Amino acid sequence: MVPWRQSASLMLHANKQIHINNGKSLFDYSTLFLKRSPKMRFAPNASTFPGGKLDPCDLSLEWPEYLSSLSNIDRFSKQKADIYKDIDHPYPGLVFRLCAIRETFEETGLLLAKTRTSSNSQYSTIFNLSDNIMHEWRDKIRNDASQFIAMCKEIQVEPDVHSLYEWNQFLAAAIAKVRFDTIFYTAILPQIYSCSIAADDDETVCADWLEPDIVLDGYRQGSITLLPPQIIEIARLANFRQLSKLHEFLIKRENDPKYRTERILAVCYKIPEAMLLVLPGDEHYPSDASFTTPVITSNQTLKDFDSEMQNRLVMMYKGDNRKWQVHYRNNNENKENHLYVQPLADGWEKL
Repeated sequence: MVPWRQSASLMLHANKQIHINNGKSLFDYSTLFLKRSPKMRFAPNASTFPGGKLDPCDLSLEWPEYLSSLSNIDRFSKQKADIYKDIDHPYPGLVFRLCAIRETFEETGLLLAKTRTSSNSQYSTIFNLSDNIMHEWRDKIRNDASQFIAMCKEIQVEPDVHSLYEWNQFLAAAIAKVRFDTIFYTAILPQIYSCSIAADDDETVCADWLEPDIVLDGYRQGSITLLPPQIIEIARLANFRQLSKLHEFLIKRENDPKYRTERILAVCYKIPEAMLLVLPGDEHYPSDASFTTPVITSNQTLKDFDSEMQNRLVMMYKGDNRKWQVHYRNNNENKENHLYVQPLADGWEKL
């Protein structure tokens, strides 16, 4: 047993529709964001990616039996992410992918699945369900997650688990009231799909397909609320303005036998001027950082934290624009197939 909760999140990217104009963007693709209800105790109004906590049904051995007859699931037995080591299952990579797909269906009505006879595609597949069937099954699954496999069997589809790529993993810092260890997956869609938020969904109020830089502009202007993991992931997406380049990178990294997704644990510093979330690779990241590392209160100044190696988020206490800013500086970026954040404080136009 681990002392935290486990969850999976899915970043969906799709070719941008020409007729959709969210503003001037440098990106040719959009990413799906869900807006949390203002009534939520945690992160009200925040824009997040679809996803949720792991359910015991995701570990059911009925899934490998159902899927293995038509697809090779042996690749999911590999320990390609730190979170996979924390569960007792022959196919941990399958477990968390099923969680991400199930939660995405519950929250958006989008079912990443394909028929049992369909051929492989370079894109993820959204299975088209009638509104009546979608609502009927979604209501069942929201009440009982084990109904997900029952639905797949009845409509004769299999979750499109092979189209999900490991992207990142975050263990919430000590500042969080509830500690989740979350693996983030990425999937590429050929087009934007309309989402359907359940009328009685108390957590999500709407879904929007937005370009990464448009989201960041909204965050700066105060119209969009983002949590630190989302800010970091947008900063990593800055490496790819074209969806085709992002897709190429994902395929290349997936085929790299040496690559694995490492758990990222931020350490929180509170100093008189600001709050810092310091990430691995930063000179001020404690060498003995662990789940039990508390919030560190210090009388040091922000100048004291200046260093040649920076990988952190900084929020100033004073000023009209109290927003997290990415501070990144690294002259030793030599880890192949690892994505580094792009400093965003000076604007996307300088990337």
